[in-house]
Amino acid sequence: MNKQHLSPMTAPDLTGNDPGTAAAVQEKENWSDVERELSRSLEKHVKISLTVDTAHGTGQLRGFVTVINTYLKEIKLREEDDWQWIRFDDIRSVQPSV
Repeated sequence: MNKQHLSPMTAPDLTGNDPGTAAAVQEKENWSDVERELSRSLEKHVKISLTVDTAHGTGQLRGFVTVINTYLKEIKLREEDDWQWIRFDDIRSVQPSV
């Protein structure tokens, strides 16, 4: 099976950052940690806590990653009795949940 890289840096940068700027490099470094935890949750069914941007600021979500859609740049997060699609651009941090 061919695994695809999740990085949002593989597509043209829509933020206006040149891929060589300090902001873009920092974003790419931080994304590798996020990418690792998302993949781990999907593959090993590990519960995670996400900090995400919302319309009202930032919010916390907890659940399991059930789908990683690299084409649309989003994940499907399964919570208690519900699920939702979360865009890569909205994810600020990911930690294993206890």
